[in-house]
Amino acid sequence: MTIKRETDIKSKYAFPLKRIVSFLSAFLFVFIVFSNGSAKAVRDFPAKVRVLLTEYQKLTQIKIGVHGAYTLDKNISFQKGSEVVVSLVKDKLQVSYEGMAYLTGKELTFYQHSQNELEENGLRFQDTMNLFPGDLKISAKEGRLELISSLPVETYLQGVVPYEMADEFPLEALKAQAVAARTYTLARMDQNKSYDLVDNTNDQVYRGVNPEKKNAIHAVKDTEGLVLFYKESLASCFYTASNGGFTESAYNAWGREQIPYLIIQKDQYDLDNPLSIVKRASIAKQHQEENETSGFYQYLIKAVEEKLLIQSNHSNVSGIKIKGIAGLTPHTPKYQGQAEGVMSLLKADVIVETTRMVEVQKAQEDDEVSLTQPAEKALPTETKGTREFIEKTEQHHVSVDIPIFPDLEKMLNLSINRNENEIVSTAETDHSFVIEFRRYGHGVGMSQRGAEWMAKKYDWNHEQILRFYYPGTELKKVNIKQEPLPSLFAAFLTTPGPAPTATPRPTLMPQSEKPKSGQSIVYVTGIKENSSLNLRAKPDYLGEIITRLYFGQELLVIKRLEDGWLEVKTDAVQGYIREEFVGNQ
Repeated sequence: MTIKRETDIKSKYAFPLKRIVSFLSAFLFVFIVFSNGSAKAVRDFPAKVRVLLTEYQKLTQIKIGVHGAYTLDKNISFQKGSEVVVSLVKDKLQVSYEGMAYLTGKELTFYQHSQNELEENGLRFQDTMNLFPGDLKISAKEGRLELISSLPVETYLQGVVPYEMADEFPLEALKAQAVAARTYTLARMDQNKSYDLVDNTNDQVYRGVNPEKKNAIHAVKDTEGLVLFYKESLASCFYTASNGGFTESAYNAWGREQIPYLIIQKDQYDLDNPLSIVKRASIAKQHQEENETSGFYQYLIKAVEEKLLIQSNHSNVSGIKIKGIAGLTPHTPKYQGQAEGVMSLLKADVIVETTRMVEVQKAQEDDEVSLTQPAEKALPTETKGTREFIEKTEQHHVSVDIPIFPDLEKMLNLSINRNENEIVSTAETDHSFVIEFRRYGHGVGMSQRGAEWMAKKYDWNHEQILRFYYPGTELKKVNIKQEPLPSLFAAFLTTPGPAPTATPRPTLMPQSEKPKSGQSIVYVTGIKENSSLNLRAKPDYLGEIITRLYFGQELLVIKRLEDGWLEVKTDAVQGYIREEFVGNQ
């Protein structure tokens, strides 16, 4: 890759985006012109992005806190701190405010207006803490509420980056995430649709803006306007949580097209990151009686038996027993034409013991020609006239292939993704083989865990990170239109309203139980005061989220697990959290 050094933009980039929207091809892209130390934009992009708020789409009523300068349909204004309730009544929207209620049509809009830049200016939903700046359109759709937020792109990114990549990640990794998310956003904007993106992983996670996410906000501001291009079009900036040690190609993931910069390549950085998600199963080398009823051993016995029975010299095999495992090796790529990445089969080299009835004379011949091990027992069992038979015990090394998807994955409960796309590897210890499944997400483009390790362990900057994950793309600066917010008319500014209310603070759960021997009391201290900690149903990052715990929550530690998880409880709930997020206050 050649390096292009120009003022702010110092190199070609490899960067994540998603799909190139068809309307983009109608525009002419002009290369950046550098002069007097500044980069002129490639082209202009719309000022606002429209986001469907799916988190609230199943509601028939929503409480909205007005924390800024807003009007409803440009007719009614609210003072800061007002509470408005919008309900669905007979397929129409009803607005309740200050003891009054009136029925509107099937659609209404909260319009944002300008005010002092140092003050909050946005909406809060259902008493949550994050602020949702911009206009809000609410519609009655099929017996539920539909909320679409329209806000400046750079503001939107401040509510995306810290929820796609934790605010505690290194700043350079967050910058790479900001560029990827910005590129993806601009490529998805389409004025022919009712909205551009959704607020979940189908596009990008958007949870509103929290000023406590300072690192992520810093990353967005430091990279303002920077996006990735491939040739003359916005790049497809896909990114994933963890690729398991290999990036995936866009074609393998979705089968639509071959994208030259979204390819399969080894990613040692994701593999080396201790926080990359992995599931493991241990298979003992030597036979253990307690394993005989396991699904894995039962599968091996059946596979070995089928293989032995097709060999003519073992047609009378009986009493097959697994004595041990000599090797486990993933092989055969799942996708045609690839040499690395997702494999489809696991080769198991199995040591088995069999018994069979043979004539004495034939047994002697077999000892010289076909038996791989001396007989462990040779007892006369049957005599027919002058013919004598014995029971022969033999050991064999037999190789069988186990389909990784879905057979092995289900047998050992190793699934991480809904799609069968995990990276499988094996490791050998003194007494066992360890099968590992890795990859959380589609695996295409930038790995967030890989980017974290690049920045944290190797001090890579965001340019180097993007160059690795999107080879052949180029970093450019674009101009995103800035439209000033409209001012409120003087008449609106005198509209009476309630006194401002404080930002809502979640109530902490009671914890009254006293610790017993081996137990202790801890408090949630390892998070920001305005953020939350997931309490999970099992000690696993993939475990179901039971509820969210807030700063200062008192917890009873029931058990400390060896891998850093704690089993904790309050008077109301019980589950698992990571030890690094709690302290003794």
